[in-house]
Amino acid sequence: MSSGKGHIVGGFVFLWLFLTVLSNYFFVPSAMEIVIYAAIAIMFSLWPDVDIKSIGQKLFYSIFFLTDVALIFYFKELETAAYFGLLIILPILAKHRGWTHSRITAVLLPTPLLLVPMGMYGGTLLEGLPYYFAAVTGYFSHLFFDKKLI
Repeated sequence: MSSGKGHIVGGFVFLWLFLTVLSNYFFVPSAMEIVIYAAIAIMFSLWPDVDIKSIGQKLFYSIFFLTDVALIFYFKELETAAYFGLLIILPILAKHRGWTHSRITAVLLPTPLLLVPMGMYGGTLLEGLPYYFAAVTGYFSHLFFDKKLI
């Protein structure tokens, strides 16, 4: 199941497991939280294939392009846009199933999501954990279905 559509389906399977554990052992998320967790998990289920021509690459590089355009023309942040541009080409320079298919990357790459609630509404680090774990869940679904997790 290593196609983009297969990874989306796999992401939904792992998302269901994540939501089941979350709801049974921690808290019952609202409908809006479920939508956010789903979006995060599915995006991260596609992320590892950003280094090849794939659905994930099209999605993320479209987002990257729009972000860079906004940084340049809307926010007038030329230096930030330049650094962002340097960072976003890194996956393309890597070999397929290299660092983007690593368990370490699966754990480290989503760490900024821990800070989202703090930055958006003055929340705590603890409030970022569900977003982080939704991303890690999606990422691990990709590795699982690529047989890199076993």
